Amino acid sequence: MPPWIETAGISALWVVAVVRAPQGIRDREQRPLWFAVIMIALAMSTHLEPVTAALAHVVPDEHWIDLTTHTFGIIDAAAVLWFMCGAAGRHRHTALVFGAAITVITILVILDANAPPHARTVITPSSTTPNVPDTYWWIFFSFHLVADSICGFVCWSYGRPGTPRLLRYGLRLFGTGMLLADLLWVLKLAYVQTRSAAFAPLFSPVTGIEALFMAVGVALPVLAQARDRWRDGKSYQELAPLWLDLTTATPDVILGPKQRFQGAAIPLQLRLYRRVIEIRDAMIVLRNYVTPAALDLAHHHITHQSVPSHLGDAHLTACWLTAALHAKDSGMAPQSQMANLAGPSSNGLTDEINHLLQIAEAYKSPAVHAYKKSLTGVI
Repeated sequence: MPPWIETAGISALWVVAVVRAPQGIRDREQRPLWFAVIMIALAMSTHLEPVTAALAHVVPDEHWIDLTTHTFGIIDAAAVLWFMCGAAGRHRHTALVFGAAITVITILVILDANAPPHARTVITPSSTTPNVPDTYWWIFFSFHLVADSICGFVCWSYGRPGTPRLLRYGLRLFGTGMLLADLLWVLKLAYVQTRSAAFAPLFSPVTGIEALFMAVGVALPVLAQARDRWRDGKSYQELAPLWLDLTTATPDVILGPKQRFQGAAIPLQLRLYRRVIEIRDAMIVLRNYVTPAALDLAHHHITHQSVPSHLGDAHLTACWLTAALHAKDSGMAPQSQMANLAGPSSNGLTDEINHLLQIAEAYKSPAVHAYKKSLTGVI
């Protein structure tokens, strides 16, 4: 496999880590995952040649490059376990996780210090070449293997059917990345045991694919948030013409700041919620301006226009709103409304928004424009 896969995977992890930084810093529940992604990306990056070369100018001795890299690797594994403990609600295990990580780091430093003189701490092609003992690698890789296995299996268990779809896919992708990390550690343990040159070329592509799976898994919630924000923004704009006409006729229903720049400071979801409430409040006010004749005309008009049955209620509402606006503009006094103009009951904000979007679409339709022209003499 091409060597760029590793670079692409690590770069994707960094992009996700940067994008999720505001939420990771602000949200206590998201912090373990964000910290784990940062440490995974950092640990992987220290194995790249440009980073290794940069470290050579920072650490006091070339020997410390690998110890620094391995330290980041252990913290990375501990961060993954910390994330899993938080996700499972077992925060009391945090001290145990990082205590184990500090213990492993201490053992690795001791093993390295007591090893024969060596320039770099690497797996040598021959076990007789002076370097750290194989015990060093067994401890290092085994700690990773345990941490990543726990994370992988927990992610897959939480990603079972019944979990929200994007969260389920995200957990499974991230868990798959963790299990691919297991493959990497198994390959490296096999290399330590056999010193076979067949294993080394597999390290880089497995790392890259592992990183890509984790990056996509962590990015899915961000993509879902972006999708929801785009959908809310689209709904907010599509409701604007209907909202403007209704609130111009009933300005007292406006809840938020009337100045544009003050309103822009309010979160989009709250602005959309307010717009829905204001439209509904305006409809309550305006229904008292609908005459029985205008309402009968609306029913006949919808039937004559052959409006699809599933859009009939939306078109009927758009028609009587048009009649109410026309009546109010004509100076008609409000009167008690006997007809039920509340419309169908909704099961939540999403259903309410979708229903109002249908009304807003019908409000600007040719059928409703034709109804408006037919109101002369009726009101």
